[in-house]
Amino acid sequence: MEISPYHPVRSILGSTNRYLEGMSIILGLTGSVAAYKAVDTARWLIRRGAKVIPVMTTEATKYVGPILLHWATGFKPIVELTGETEHVGLVRASDSILVAPATLSTMSKIAYGIADNPVALVAISALGYGKKVIIAPAMHESLYEVNQYKKVAGTLEEIGAKIIPPLIEEGVAKYPDPELVARVAAAHTSRGIDMKGLRALVTAGPTREWIDNVRFISNPSSGKMGLEVAVEAWSRGAIVDLVYGHIAIEPPHFINKYKVDTTIDMAETIAKLTEKNEYDVIVAAAAPVDFTPSEKYEGKIKSGLEITLNLKPTVKVLESIRGKPRALIAFAAEHTLDEEKLYKAAVEKLVRYKANIVIANPVGFPGTGFEYETNRAIIAYSSGEYRNLGLIHKEILSRLILDEALKIIGKS
Repeated sequence: MEISPYHPVRSILGSTNRYLEGMSIILGLTGSVAAYKAVDTARWLIRRGAKVIPVMTTEATKYVGPILLHWATGFKPIVELTGETEHVGLVRASDSILVAPATLSTMSKIAYGIADNPVALVAISALGYGKKVIIAPAMHESLYEVNQYKKVAGTLEEIGAKIIPPLIEEGVAKYPDPELVARVAAAHTSRGIDMKGLRALVTAGPTREWIDNVRFISNPSSGKMGLEVAVEAWSRGAIVDLVYGHIAIEPPHFINKYKVDTTIDMAETIAKLTEKNEYDVIVAAAAPVDFTPSEKYEGKIKSGLEITLNLKPTVKVLESIRGKPRALIAFAAEHTLDEEKLYKAAVEKLVRYKANIVIANPVGFPGTGFEYETNRAIIAYSSGEYRNLGLIHKEILSRLILDEALKIIGKS
């Protein structure tokens, strides 16, 4: 199936990045009031280069119209399958199916092979062909808490489906943020569960060092890079522990989260976690503050006063790691665009912390590093080799980082 050359969706195909270039994803919509959110999920996937083909149950059409899905994806939704086995060709030509939102009814049908609606039939066929199946449930909390749901979800996971846990709020098991659903689906479609059985520790975002009780020293890191790595790893099957500072985006509800304030807080949290757990992969993408006031003023310094601020170095967070992981990946942020200087900074960090890989990236320039969706990155290896990745989207960089980690631990 191809998008018509005249359909307006072509204007956004791959417009953000090429993470899913050449891939086809079936989007299965079921009869949930959250069905309208699937439109945003579809558009996110299309902006990463995927073809998204909608399949709907009859009940789903009561909540979102086929015309809207045709506009959003460039494909007319399949609402009814004939006896010509179109679902076979559709599944064989696709890389995955994302059932989002998924009702308990359709989840049960997929789990137990009851193929009496188009979404269930396509999902069952996808499992039969070994394609990836991702499911984003949405229902009342009362349904989510019953044993029947737990049995169905367990069966689906046993037969190879990836379930994105709903967000529990206001007595409802809600469809999570549409873009988060798409992000998980993208990573799982691309790499499957190649990190199953592994445990990863990821750090993200800036810390704060307090001058008085209301003012602090920090940096403009958004935490985007660390979050991308954490979501990528979880989507690929890893258990993920995220240690994060004051980031701009709320971390996903399905990841183990440890929020910290200062650099010493981050170091102590990492020390406890690495003493308690054995990690296969550690990705240190945070931007802990390097200096702290020698003396903190109590209360609030009166406005208009001239003060002298003496600073001293903070602890080095990477030195707090108690048990060395099988793969240690660190970042080196430098205010330079010079390739040689970036490589030198990466090598220094490789040697100092006995890391396997260091990603050196410029900060303080438009379009790269802190606050941006993209990085200009050099990846340096402990072997002495390095690659200049150029300008790269953080979503794609997160995938590359974890691909490299799997090579190091011999699981790729």
